[in-house]
Formats: sequence, structure tokens, C-alpha cells
Amino acid sequence: MFGLLFLFTSLLYVGVIVNIYYQEQLDHKQEQELSRLEYLLNGKLQHVAHLLYSIDAYLNRHQSADFYEIAQSQLATTNLGLSMETYVLVEPGQFSALETAQRNRGYFDFKIRHNEVSESGRWLVVTKAAPVSEVGQTVGQAELLTEDIFTQQNQNALSTFVWPNQKKLSLLIQQAKGDEFNVILGLSFELPILLESLFGQLYQQRKQHLVVASKGEAIYSSDWQQQFALDEFTPSAERTINFYGMPITMQLFDESLLHPSWLNNHKILIVLFLSVITVCILLVWLQLQQLKNRNKTVNNLVVERTKRLEITNQRLQSESNKRLGALQQQVAAERKYKSLFINSHEGLFVLNQDGNIVDSNPAFNQLLFAGNPPKPETSFATLMQDYECKDLWQGIVTNKHAHQEMEWLATSECGEHIWLRHSGNWLHLPDSCLYEGRVTDITQGKLLQEQLRYKAQHDSLTDLLNRQSFISLVDKVREKQSAKYTLLYIDLDRFKLINDMLGHQAGDKLLAEFASRMRGLLSGYAEIARLGGDEFAVLIEDKQLPQPIEGVLEDVLVQIRAPFSLKDQAHSVSGSIGVRHFTTPCISCDAEKLLHDADISMYEAKKRGKNTYHIFTNAIANEAGRKIQLEQALNVMNPVQELTLNLQPVYCQQGKCLKGFEALLRWHNPLLGDVSPAEFIPIAEQCGKITMLGQWVFEQALSFIHDVGDDSMFVAVNVSPLQLHSQQFVDWLIEQCEVASISVSQIKLELTESAMMAEENMLVEPLKRLHDAGFGIYIDDFGTGYSSLARLNHLPIDGVKIDRSFIAGIEYDDKAEQLIEAICAIAKSFNLVVTAEGIETAAQLAVMSRLYCQQSQGYLMSKPLSVERAKHLLLSDSKIHQLFA
Repeated sequence: MFGLLFLFTSLLYVGVIVNIYYQEQLDHKQEQELSRLEYLLNGKLQHVAHLLYSIDAYLNRHQSADFYEIAQSQLATTNLGLSMETYVLVEPGQFSALETAQRNRGYFDFKIRHNEVSESGRWLVVTKAAPVSEVGQTVGQAELLTEDIFTQQNQNALSTFVWPNQKKLSLLIQQAKGDEFNVILGLSFELPILLESLFGQLYQQRKQHLVVASKGEAIYSSDWQQQFALDEFTPSAERTINFYGMPITMQLFDESLLHPSWLNNHKILIVLFLSVITVCILLVWLQLQQLKNRNKTVNNLVVERTKRLEITNQRLQSESNKRLGALQQQVAAERKYKSLFINSHEGLFVLNQDGNIVDSNPAFNQLLFAGNPPKPETSFATLMQDYECKDLWQGIVTNKHAHQEMEWLATSECGEHIWLRHSGNWLHLPDSCLYEGRVTDITQGKLLQEQLRYKAQHDSLTDLLNRQSFISLVDKVREKQSAKYTLLYIDLDRFKLINDMLGHQAGDKLLAEFASRMRGLLSGYAEIARLGGDEFAVLIEDKQLPQPIEGVLEDVLVQIRAPFSLKDQAHSVSGSIGVRHFTTPCISCDAEKLLHDADISMYEAKKRGKNTYHIFTNAIANEAGRKIQLEQALNVMNPVQELTLNLQPVYCQQGKCLKGFEALLRWHNPLLGDVSPAEFIPIAEQCGKITMLGQWVFEQALSFIHDVGDDSMFVAVNVSPLQLHSQQFVDWLIEQCEVASISVSQIKLELTESAMMAEENMLVEPLKRLHDAGFGIYIDDFGTGYSSLARLNHLPIDGVKIDRSFIAGIEYDDKAEQLIEAICAIAKSFNLVVTAEGIETAAQLAVMSRLYCQQSQGYLMSKPLSVERAKHLLLSDSKIHQLFA
């Protein structure tokens, strides 16, 4: 007997130990789950912090970056409702100064707004916010800081500011201090939105609910539908964390708490297990007792059997209680289902096998029947307005098969059109077949979707088609059969001047007004788009034209020239239009190519004086293609293999004494052949290769001077204004001369008259430095530009070169000789050396020798020579001088 008591005590002890173990495991699992949720929250916050760091770093590197473009590109895909804002820490005495500074920056309606007045303390003022509508902050909003949130923080550390509503937080980072104010960059977000993005699907995924509270107030609950009265439950696990200076409590409610069941209760399972073992031990003990007491009396057998009957009766009673409990649970479940059906915010309904409504909840009735129950035998198909959707539903009702979610347009009993999302399943019962479904109102989502689609296809400033939509439209019409179209590419001349002079707001107003004029003029028969900046495109089907295309183009130019009222003043601009005709189907050219052709025509119109139009031709395309080929060849050029330097001799003493050479660059491309400098030099200036070419020419010229070793000889090199704009050019050229041990007086720099006069103000300083260093400065092609005597006196020049166009015909044209004589007289009065180029006859040389002309060059004396032939010529000339010396 004592052994049996000891065994029962041991079993009880084991049950206690197992219960403690399972309880510890459950607590540990719940703590792990809380740790996981906290990790997810911290990870999302780290993502926001890293995003803030990256935006701050980008703004520090790109001071001119557009704040709103960065906000749109960086925050559009976060799905956290983030707002990028800038703040300024000021004291009340600085409010007026901050408002003045902001208005001077272009925020003319900036005004500081605050809820309380305090003569002391620091205020956090919002100076920029993007996007404003999603977070609710407005520019100028000010909040009093009760504590210094940047105490003991370095410049790159993050700080947190909790707004008065306890639900909105801002991550802040200090930026470089400005002239007067401390500027702070921040990302703001609402904590409930952040928590919803992380834990909104927690119940569907893990059958758990999470409640987050701060200072006794609930901030977020994953049970937003109030399916469970969580306030009445004790949390399964609870943890308080420091959320950027704000203590928040995370309360976890697991499945065993939300859906209590004896199968999920380990205590009950342990008790049942121990009970079974106890019963088994007792049965074994009774069997042993029976074996030991066979000789007992019949009364003992009766007592024993009576005990067995009592045990059996208890079992039967237990089974009966279990069945009763199961029935009660079934009744409770049915009541719960009915409560959910009635109180659900979604429209729930039941259909019979014919598709007629047999039951519906109040939400369904309110949505479609003005709150009244539907009439008996109302067909569900009658609610659908789309015939295609109605036919699809009739097939589902006929075949009774499962289907995916459907979206269709319905008309309520009030006459309103509603977009619904519909889902459900067929229930095949023994005696019938029912359909249980639900509908959700998605009208607002559909409207928002349509608005987003419209915004994605249209320009936000002018409400015209954007570039991508226009290209798609052109690609679509290219596939039509036997149609003629005209594509216009419009660019506003002088728009940049208006934008720079009056500001971007005035420029935007001009663009919006121009778009309005184009809609009024062309919208009846054309598609208009804004491609970007001040560039617009128009697509017209020729058969829709009310007049010849030339008349339409003149009307467009007239509309562009009409004055625009900007800041209470009238301003005028002009336009350049490129025209591209094409016939469909247009297979050889895609939309981008057609638009590019129109763009080329537009630039041709600009070349011809602007305020006009030009129609695309193959000649324009070939010219543009040639420029592209040259630019590509320049980008991959191998100077050693493709470039050569020719030297044309320069003589004095009536063409008898060799004075120096003019360096002439020659380019032979393996694919393009010989390319004229007049063709590739302007392109090299446009694509940034002129500096490389110029350095190569100088290096070859210095090498030639060093090799010949004649200190009296010079080499004239043409330079581009772009080279002189470089701060390092003058120092580099002087250094190259020093390295080659060459006197700077042996280098003569030549600039064309038109280039020098066009950029006179920017070239005076570098030319003066070169002149002071000892380099000779010459004006090339003199007489073809528009220089004046005052400019000649102002510029640091040593000589001029008379253009060959003045030399041709001078021997028999008295007017040409008089013009040359006047140029020489001007040069003599300024004490300038005169060089005549392009002399091809002895008569031309004789005329120039009578005038004030010290130097001459041309085919009469010598054609351009290779470097080796130039060295040989210089050696021969030296021997001749020695012979006559």
C-alpha cells in the first residue's frame, strides 16, 4: 500500500515537472516571438535611418539637387507613408528673420504657425515638406522643444522627435550649419502606419495578435476589426522597449489565448495522461489483488464487481459530459458565425443553386439595396452591369465550379454606380447546393487607380501627354493602314532667359499658358504632349486638318509670339518647329526615330534664325548622321595612328626668308578617310575633345622646335577659346615649354577674330597672362569678324593675319587693294605685325610687299609640309643663308 502511494506521489511530481517544462518552453517561445517582432520593427527603422543617411549624403554632394525630385524618387517605393522634411532650430526672436529668409528663397507664402507662444526655448520649424498630403505636416509648422534633442550628439548622429500626438515621429539629422540657422533634415512617419505594414498580416500568418501601447494609450492593434476583445485578455507575453526615447509596450496574444481548446492546454493533457496511467496502475494493482485473494469470499467478489461498475459508470458519465460539451461548443460556434455574418463590415450573402439571393447581411443590403433586404427570388446576376461579366457568372452558376475573385460594376437601388470585388465558394450539401460569397466596395480604389493611371500618362504641370505616353501613341498609329500623319517638334526660343530672369515659377506659368493655347488651337484634331523642359510635340492626322499644314504652323508661331503676362509684365518668346511627315504603316522608323527626325528639323529651324519652321529631309538626316559619326570617331580616336601635323612655312622679305611655320592639324580616319579641320574642330569643341587635340598639337610643335634647334624660328598654333577657359591651360603650356627647353617667344598663338570677339570678356585675362609670359598673340582671319578699333587697343595682341578671302583678286581689283591697305594702316597704327595668308601668285606677293605687311604664306612659297620635309626645308634655308653670309 505504501508502495502504491509512493508511485502515485512520483507520478504527481513528474506531472508538476513536465508542466513547468512545457510552461518554460511556451514562455521562451513567446519571448522569441516578441524578439522577432522587435527585430522586424528595428530592421524597418534601420531601413528608414539608412534612407535618411543616404539622402543626407546625396544632398551634401549635390548642393543643387532638387529637394522635391529626391523626395519623389526615394520615398515612392517605401510604402511607409514617409515624408521628407527640412527643419530649422530657431528661438522666438528669429521667427521674423526665418520668414524673410524663406521668402527670399522663393517661398513667398511662408509663415511660421504655432499653437502656443513662449518667449524662451528653441522651436523646431518645418521649412520644406514632401509629400505634404501624406503625412499632414505643413511648411511653417513650429513645435516647442521641451528638451535639447541634439545634446551630446555629433553632426552625423540621428535624433528623434515625437510630435504632440504621440503617434508621429521624425528621424532627424543635422546638416551643415548655414549662414544663420541650424538646418536639420528629417524623415517623418506615423507609427501606426509603420506597425500596420509590419504586423498587419500577423493573425493570418501565425494566428496571433499584437497590441502596441505608449504611456497607457494603445497606439496600434493588429485586431483592427475587433474580432477579439483583447482588452479582456491577459497578454501571453509583454515587453517594454525604448523606441527612440519613447517607451512603448508590445503585448502578444497567441493562438492558445485567442482560441482556447483543451487540446492546446498542456495542463489538461498532462492530467489526462497521468489519469490514464493512474487508472492503468490501479487496474494492474486490482488484478494483482484479485490474483492474491482468490480464496476470498463471494462478498469480496461482489464488492470488487461493484467497484468496477462504479468505474464504468464514471466513464459513461465522463463520455456523456464530453458529448454535452461538444454540443454546447457547436451551438456557440453557430451563434458566433451568425454574429459575424450580421456584424461584418463586408457584404455577405447566400445564393441557392439557381443563383438567387436567399440570405444577406445588413452590410450587403446597405451597399446595394439602400438598407432594405432584397426581394425574394432576386437574381444575383441582375446586379451586374457588364454583359461580359454577367455571362461569365451565368456559366459559374450553371456549372457550379470554383472561380477566382471578380471585379464588376454594379448599380445600387439608389442609382449609384459601385465597383465591387466579389469572391465565394459553392457548398455541396446532401440535399441542396448553396453559394456563400462576399462583396467589397472598391470604388475609391478604382477611382484612385484611374487617377494614378492618368497622372502617369500626363505631365503634371501642363496636363498634356508626357513623353512616354506620346511615344506609345505614335507607335500605335504607325500600325494603321493608309494614313498620313504630321509630327511637330516645338521648342520655345529664349525660354531659358525668361526662366533665369524671372524664376522657375514664372517659367512654369509660361509653359502652362502655352499648353493652354495649344489645346485651344489644336485639341480638336491633334494630340499634344510636353516632352520635357520647354519642348513640346504634336501629332496630327492630315485628313483632320482644317487647313493646309503651313497655315497651322503659322498659327502656332503666332500663338507663341503672343505676349505672356508674367509678374504683371508682358514678355514675348518665339518658337522653332521641326516638321516630320510620315505615312502608315511606318515600319522602317519607330516612334523614337520619328521624334528624333522632327528634333533635327527643329534645330535646323533654329539655325535659320528661329521663329520659323523647317520640314525634315534626308539631307538634314545625312548631315546629322555625319556629325554623329564624327563625334563617335573622335571619342575612340587613336591620336598616334590617325593624327598628323603639317607645317606651312611663313616667310618675310617678300617671301625670300623663312621666318617660321604654322601648325596645321590633319586627321585621317580608317572609316571616314580624310576629315577637314573645318568639319571636325567645331564637333570636337562640342563633345569636349578639343583640349586633347590642342595638347597633342602643342606637344608635336614643341617636339619639332626642339629637334630643329633654331632659336630664331617660331611655330604658330591655333587655339580654341575652350582651351583658354581652362584654368590649367596657361600653366600647362608654360611648363611644357620649360620641360622642352624652348623659349616661349617661339610659340605664336592664333585665335580667329570671330571667336575672340564673341568671348572677349572671358579671354582677356588668360590672353594677358600668356602675353606677359612672352607668347605671341595673333588674330587669325582678320577682317571677317566684327572687331573694332577700341577692342584692338584693349586686347593684348602682337599681330593680325589677313584672311585669304581679301587676298584673292587683289592684283587686279583696286577696291580689294584699298581694303587691304586700310587694314595694314590700322595694324601699323597699333604697331602690329601683319601676315598675309593664301598668297598664290607673284602679283599678289608684289602688291602685299608694297604695303605694311611683314610676313606672308601661301601656295606660291610652299604648301603645307610634313614634319620631316619641314625640317629638311629649314636645313636647306640655313645652308643658303650661310652661303650668302
